[in-house]
Amino acid sequence: MTFDPFGDFDTAGYLRNSLQLKDPTEVKESEHLSFELSIEDALSFLANKKSIDYKAVLKVHEILFSGFYPWAGKDRNELVPHLAVFKGSRDDPRHTIFEHPNAIKMSVDYALVLAADKKRFRDHPGEVMGQLAFAHPFLDGNGRTILLVFMELCYRARFAIDWSKTGKDGYLRALSEEIREPRERHLDTYLKPFIVDISSRDEWPATISGIRGLDGLDKENITYESLDNPQVQQIYKTYRTKLHDRRKASDSDD
Repeated sequence: MTFDPFGDFDTAGYLRNSLQLKDPTEVKESEHLSFELSIEDALSFLANKKSIDYKAVLKVHEILFSGFYPWAGKDRNELVPHLAVFKGSRDDPRHTIFEHPNAIKMSVDYALVLAADKKRFRDHPGEVMGQLAFAHPFLDGNGRTILLVFMELCYRARFAIDWSKTGKDGYLRALSEEIREPRERHLDTYLKPFIVDISSRDEWPATISGIRGLDGLDKENITYESLDNPQVQQIYKTYRTKLHDRRKASDSDD
């Protein structure tokens, strides 16, 4: 099933893109071209921000994707506040649930608070990345936007992830598992071996362009349902309990 939350794929193309493209390959290529042409502008914007906040995250997405998506920089709560978004069918026990639209900003803000504790952040990088990925602020372009924000946050905490040694499948698997079972710290386990001391920002555009699979949580088997569905409401209730337990466990670790 085509991801069509606006309900106008036949006339406006995939997610109302500026070229009205429908073919998945053409969409991916044009979208990624917009991203690559804008990486340096987005990184420069982040480097010059005194502090990273939710508005900055929205702006990074706008810089990266406004050349392809007219709605770039607007979150799901503004565009489709009535829809829940999943990776996979909610009937599949391995499905991934993303944040309720009205709590996206709260989730991103929480990730930024976690990243502000620099020692804790270096010890638990997967916690921050997982929280940002769970927030899933945008209809598309989440992985690439979040990566740039995450790299800047790491830089300010004086460490980096050596992404050249990570693999697409292993990373996406750990990321999905982190979102499903946050208390188990799957992404911390995956990322910790790749932590290195700070690197120059000058190398980042080439590094980012070479990373594969950044759109893995955006285009692979994405589904959506109405938030009025009682079963969807119960899924969110259950997940909130998991998050609450993880945060209690995190507090006790400190």
